[in-house]
Amino acid sequence: MRLFRRVLASLNLATTLLMVAVLFILVNWVASRRSLRWDLTQLKLSRLSSQTLHVLDSLQEPVTITVFYQPGQRLYELIHDLLETYQRQSPKIKVEYVDPEQDLARARQLAQQFDIKDLNVLIFQSGSRHKHLSDPELAEYDYSTATMTGEPRVAAFKGEDAVTSAILSVSQTEQPLLWFTTGHGEKSLDPAQAGGLNDLRQALEQQNVKLESVTLADKTELPADVKLVAIIGPTHRLTDAEVELLSRYLDRGGRLLALVDPATDPGLAPLLARWGIMLGQDIVVDPAQQLPFVSAANLFITHYTQHPIVSQMKTLMTLFPLARSARPAEPAPEGITVQALALTSPQGWGETTIDQSAFQFNDGQDLKGPVAIASAAERAGPAPAGGGAAAPPLGRLVVFGDSDFVIDGQLTNVGNRDLALGACRWLMQQEHLIGIAPKQLESLKLSLTRRQLTTMLWLSLFAMPLLCGLAGTGVLFMRRR
Repeated sequence: MRLFRRVLASLNLATTLLMVAVLFILVNWVASRRSLRWDLTQLKLSRLSSQTLHVLDSLQEPVTITVFYQPGQRLYELIHDLLETYQRQSPKIKVEYVDPEQDLARARQLAQQFDIKDLNVLIFQSGSRHKHLSDPELAEYDYSTATMTGEPRVAAFKGEDAVTSAILSVSQTEQPLLWFTTGHGEKSLDPAQAGGLNDLRQALEQQNVKLESVTLADKTELPADVKLVAIIGPTHRLTDAEVELLSRYLDRGGRLLALVDPATDPGLAPLLARWGIMLGQDIVVDPAQQLPFVSAANLFITHYTQHPIVSQMKTLMTLFPLARSARPAEPAPEGITVQALALTSPQGWGETTIDQSAFQFNDGQDLKGPVAIASAAERAGPAPAGGGAAAPPLGRLVVFGDSDFVIDGQLTNVGNRDLALGACRWLMQQEHLIGIAPKQLESLKLSLTRRQLTTMLWLSLFAMPLLCGLAGTGVLFMRRR
């Protein structure tokens, strides 16, 4: 009888172990096909934005991403984790890893096929379209921490914004066309010109936007394929014919971005007023948010509205070297919606006496704060179905009271790039791409005193093993009883 019980107990144990093993295999099989992930990191490094999800869900053709990176490179692990997240989200994303030092044949093939001259790039390909991203386009570096032999610290990882933009670039068959006007002293796209727009040009080209510099004086009509006309910092007046050309373009559903500096008169005020935006003859100051050692006219803006252009910028500041007011008209023109974008604090104002060095608010003369330095206007959408007069085409207009915030050297200041690109994306009806911000990387350090280190040493080497031994002894004693 005792032998039978032993055999039965052994069979019971063997059956239990077998069932546990089968259950373990089954759980792993299900998990491999229906995995779930939770991003518990403070910065949500493994979570894709809603803008990226929209782009991935709308993919019609496969996109191949070749990681032409050395495994020991400082961004390799961040890129690897990010692209794994893209692959899990969309089956149309294919990723290939090529070590340029180990797989020389494949490396030479890629270098010839895509004309790559440097290591550590990401190559995006869809059909016959391709694009590659270099290391500086994927991260921001803190060079203050670099030593004579060391490398700078990665301060922010811009991978999601750059990768999503590259996917959009190779997957879109149509490239939006953006015209930059010339001939009136505007800022130039020429990279050799100081105070130009080379940084902005590169940022827009990364978003798959085609840029052209044009003169409006020799145009009789603006083509329908021009998605946006940008007038950046004109110092001389546009002719009446050019203003009328822009007016007809907006009435047909066109889109205009105007950056007009203080103390200039480009002749756009009547057109902007017809769309409900008033340009002030002033300089906006805000002593309540004044940067150290600079004039109060150097604006430090942290107040934004709920407009789509700035809805994702609540934690970002923007810097404007010198700005005028660009505020919504009251009341707004019929059929047009006008909304401020960025404002001073309530203590700011629009100083109308612009030739003085010390600013002082004059009630009844100066514009009382909060003062808008950027506004957006949009014609009302189509009339509801069911008859009636047809609604006019949808047109959009964004006006800033400063152009220097987008020039080279200023565009990279905190939120300036986000604001400029957000305005362009909204104007081109690409709202789903607004707000993919870089992820700031934090270096967390635990500083302990010598006494704390000694305490941890005793706890880990003696106290914890002793507690485990006492627990085991206690269990053994209880069993023998």
